[in-house]
Amino acid sequence: MEESLPTSGRLPANLKIKYGPVGLLGRFFLWADSAAQERGVKLSFASLQDLVAANRANSDSWRPLVPVFDPVLGGVRPEMGFVLIGRNKDQQIVATQAARLYEWSRSLDDEATSLRMFYADPAAAFARGDRCEIATPVAKNISGRVVFSGAAWYRPDFRGKGLAGILPRISRAYAFTRWNSDFTIGMIGDAVFAGGVAQRCGYTMVAPSSVDLVASPLGALRCALTWMQPDELLADLAAVVDQAPVPFIESGLAEAANR
Repeated sequence: MEESLPTSGRLPANLKIKYGPVGLLGRFFLWADSAAQERGVKLSFASLQDLVAANRANSDSWRPLVPVFDPVLGGVRPEMGFVLIGRNKDQQIVATQAARLYEWSRSLDDEATSLRMFYADPAAAFARGDRCEIATPVAKNISGRVVFSGAAWYRPDFRGKGLAGILPRISRAYAFTRWNSDFTIGMIGDAVFAGGVAQRCGYTMVAPSSVDLVASPLGALRCALTWMQPDELLADLAAVVDQAPVPFIESGLAEAANR
């Protein structure tokens, strides 16, 4: 049985590095938490229900969630997904990120096109017209312990602050430390992808405009598929930490020691 995942509490207080290089990952998480705070955002864990509620409360600037993160539609269990929520100084939710683990003996292509990836009841989804097609052949090679990282949202007044370079990396790294993932994948809408968000998130493996998705209640979306394996994930984190100013890292260590 999978271990339970945190649904509350600050990020540094809930770090449990089960897999991966402890030194690198510890330095990265301390940098990332401090970097978010430098931008006026304090990160905490939350429940999947909290994520659904935040999405509904911010429908003016946030499309409906992809169903993989909806416990009712997508069937995600608490031990198979986690949520990060960022709050401003007034305790308002201004940023989110989530991840879900899949254990697939078949490929991403099979799981997505069958809608098993998205819905607890794929037959009902097909009956209402939902579908997914993936045009890149790499989807046939992605299987095993696969993490879907998504539900990224930043309140409009917190966009352009560099959070897209922080929260998605935390999501991938934390998932790896807990689940020893073989792949991390994401789906980025074409309009968002055109703005360079994949590069800011740290993804290097990208198949642009390769996913044709119709998913209730999200609607129709054309997406880029992004993917990353552990060696690429760790190399990206190392590059981020190496580029961070030493005083920034040291301040994060000192702050963590005082929490």
